[in-house]
Amino acid sequence: MVMDLNKLKVLLAIDKASLDEEISKQPTLFYEVAEALVTAMAERDACKEELATIDAELDGQVRAALGRTEEKVTEAMVRNSVQVHKKHEAATDTYMASKTNADLLGAMKEAFAQRSYMLRDLCSLYVSSYYEQSSVQGTNSTDKAQYDARRKQLATARRERVK
Repeated sequence: MVMDLNKLKVLLAIDKASLDEEISKQPTLFYEVAEALVTAMAERDACKEELATIDAELDGQVRAALGRTEEKVTEAMVRNSVQVHKKHEAATDTYMASKTNADLLGAMKEAFAQRSYMLRDLCSLYVSSYYEQSSVQGTNSTDKAQYDARRKQLATARRERVK
């Protein structure tokens, strides 16, 4: 199962106006990400095993080739020849791509876990009437700013009346 990370990023957003829908979707979304992560981890592990198999095959081939041309074959010579072989490079690239995908899906799973906590916190705020207009209280600086703005409006209105 291949999951598009960009689509999953979009699904992380929470619509505060429909918390009931967001809460009901959360378990399904989390499961989909977790399932994709398991699949990606299995693919990563398979690629790692394939890399090890290719390295073992190349090790034997390199030893045989160097044995025909060199008097003494060292481990460093064999290891260096395996590291620069095209099959090793291709298998390493495949492994790194699958590892990156698994790591990104792991981060996405963590983000969906955080989304779950945020949904719970947003619901608590909603229940406590945080989003109600009457529950918003001003601070000293906002109260002073409103007071100053009203005074300025009144002064302007007085000046216009006098004209």
